[in-house]
Amino acid sequence: MTFKDLEFMLELNGVMREDVDYILDFSKKNGIDVEQIDDELNKMGYERIVENELENSWDDEDDEYEPVEKFSHRNKYSEDYE
Repeated sequence: MTFKDLEFMLELNGVMREDVDYILDFSKKNGIDVEQIDDELNKMGYERIVENELENSWDDEDDEYEPVEKFSHRNKYSEDYE
């Protein structure tokens, strides 16, 4: 996770701009540690945002979706259409 990703995640979850700046400064000093960031957010009155966002990521390996083939890849020649 980059600082831009962290900033976007915080803004998306309704963290006030002053608090976002504080968390970014805190992360630049201490590194991007999910638990520490969430602890600081809790101290400021917010929920555990970062940890919850990472748990609900779209990169879930347990997806049961399979790709769908809409068109067959079989070659068709002009004889097939006559």
